Amino acid sequence: MDYDITKYDRPSVAADIVVFTVRKSNSESYRHLSKPVLSVLLVRRTEEPFENMLALPGGFCCREETIEETAFRKLKEKTGVECPPLSLLCNLSRLGRDPRGWIISCCYWTVIEYTKAIKDKNAEWYEVSLKESDGRHTLVLTDNNGREYISEVRINNPNELYNQSAEAEIPKNSLAFDHVEIIVNALLKLRNSLEKPYAAFRLLPEKFTLTELQQVYEAILGKKLIMANFRRKIAPYVEETGGIEGGAGHRPSKLFTKKAISPDNSSSL
Repeated sequence: MDYDITKYDRPSVAADIVVFTVRKSNSESYRHLSKPVLSVLLVRRTEEPFENMLALPGGFCCREETIEETAFRKLKEKTGVECPPLSLLCNLSRLGRDPRGWIISCCYWTVIEYTKAIKDKNAEWYEVSLKESDGRHTLVLTDNNGREYISEVRINNPNELYNQSAEAEIPKNSLAFDHVEIIVNALLKLRNSLEKPYAAFRLLPEKFTLTELQQVYEAILGKKLIMANFRRKIAPYVEETGGIEGGAGHRPSKLFTKKAISPDNSSSL
């Protein structure tokens, strides 16, 4: 056998994870209903490179574990979130994406129902919004004190299934490494997934009102939806439970749940 692995450069392999949730904002309306906002889970780095900058939870793969196992392990170590369903987002391998050397990142994304139980003091939920103009995406992250972190990225091929990554240009960056690009790709993937509401269901309790489901859509899409059109679109995916919401300060609404679906019709999330 002529092949000798020691003759070839070998990269390090890492996993990075984008975790989205929808939670209530601090602002309230006259009905005392807080507006739901889309949020992403980030950590503040405690070492170089990019010390003290925001980053996605993640880390290097150990020799005897799979990359998926790395993702679950690092997510639990750095945030306390345990074993949510993960979907592969993209693989990033550009030379120079990490100043420490040749490092390939396998990126995953998921959505979970909101939890305050973040176990690491360096981890926090950040409200996230995304705007696009002339092919350039502006990502705005807002912490719990109202401080904003603004980044811009141009992604040339955002619709590639496994975006390698589409020669992204990052003219303004408030996050470590190329994590702005990863978050933008994950949010675009989440928005595209809403053609069917399976990911949205994961952001809600088992029983919910149609208004709550619509608010989840609006938080993810960043725009208001016409109620009648929305309810017509999601009607095939929900069914009434026979109950109504309790403790409402207005006319109580019917409670719904997702319809049972076959594995062939379900989404990866």
